[in-house]
Amino acid sequence: MKNYIEDMSFHQKLTKLRAGIIIPPPDRINRNLDIFKVQEIALGYTTRGEFVGADNAAYKWAHRHGILDEVCQHMETAKRGPKS
Repeated sequence: MKNYIEDMSFHQKLTKLRAGIIIPPPDRINRNLDIFKVQEIALGYTTRGEFVGADNAAYKWAHRHGILDEVCQHMETAKRGPKS
């Protein structure tokens, strides 16, 4: 699959995008995640919002396997205003 996407021309990719077909970035295709990889990925972000926005697959993997709090413990908590 990775080679297939790399061999596509810009026009082919644009046609697929206009048709609503999303082409994932090559580095995220068939990625085998484990706790160590997810923890390493999470260390690159300072908040959960950044983490989920930048690498949703790793975030979901951590959530599904019940280790989200563990991999996100170094992150800052969100600053929220007082409840009305």
